[in-house]
Amino acid sequence: MAPKRVKLRNIHWMFISVLIVSAMFSASSIRTVSAVDTTLVYVDPPQVTFTTATVGQSFKVNVTIANVTNLAGVEFTMTWNASLLSCFEITEYLFHAVTPQAEYENIWSIKLTKNNTGGYATYAQTYQDLQRAIDEGYAPINITTAEYPQGKLALAILTFNITQVPAANTFNECNLTLSPVKLGDPTPAPISSTVTNGHYMVYGPPEIITTTVPYLGTNYAVTTTTNASLVTDSVNFVKLNATSYKLEFNLTGIDGAAAYVNVTIPKALMSIGPSDQWMVEVNSESKTPIVTSDATNWYLYITTSLSTKQVEIWGTVPEFTVLLIPLLMAATLVAVGLRRRKRL
Repeated sequence: MAPKRVKLRNIHWMFISVLIVSAMFSASSIRTVSAVDTTLVYVDPPQVTFTTATVGQSFKVNVTIANVTNLAGVEFTMTWNASLLSCFEITEYLFHAVTPQAEYENIWSIKLTKNNTGGYATYAQTYQDLQRAIDEGYAPINITTAEYPQGKLALAILTFNITQVPAANTFNECNLTLSPVKLGDPTPAPISSTVTNGHYMVYGPPEIITTTVPYLGTNYAVTTTTNASLVTDSVNFVKLNATSYKLEFNLTGIDGAAAYVNVTIPKALMSIGPSDQWMVEVNSESKTPIVTSDATNWYLYITTSLSTKQVEIWGTVPEFTVLLIPLLMAATLVAVGLRRRKRL
């Protein structure tokens, strides 16, 4: 009978040969993913979005594997737009996370490189002696809920730096693409998987527009701060009746994108009653704004999705609010007086 070491060496080199020659295979030579495939390899989080950012700002994504059995080794390449991002660091996680430190020399890092000129990073990891890792109980052969609480483990962690920030009211975006992804078992044979890429997006600085609103001989400044864009670059102040007015404007931007707008309204221009709430509608759908204020202004923070949406904000002119309170107080006093006279 051949010594165990010989068998392990054969397994080891058979697996490495798969990794080396797999680059020569066409995509069709790797098993086609079907509806019954359950092994997942994906970028986590799948969407990285910045409403504002600065050059040099960093973020991390994991390349994660889930629900796999009989795993012996992994290889992947991630690509991105090299003009928008640079990879500061790619850190192997899977094998080091499950391997005791005393056994680190058994980890074979075949590939762990980054190329920011080409916009790609590569990863290929297995064990020098796979059978030893299995016998010692630390090889991540089965990454399932039976072995790990969430049924998943990160393969690697990639740290990116933002290298380009878009202008106001524009955005940059690119995919974080995993291709190719190769998983192998100890025989060695490929393990099919479903691969999900990531996506990165950054918006330029917020658009800030101040509209002059005349009212009773005074000009008031209404300011909008948004990651979208005002269609007409202004806010309309519309009189509804003697006591009520509304502000209206249109936002536009990328279809499906999440947008926000913060509207600064002078209290001397528009207000609400002491027990009232601001009424806001976006495309006739009621919205509840986040409302803050200081001595002179109201600040209404509103969120919506795009593409083009009409925003309407209803309020009461301050003169009416101020006069209404004394009138209500007077009416209350009269009512109390009448009740007292009846009792007498």
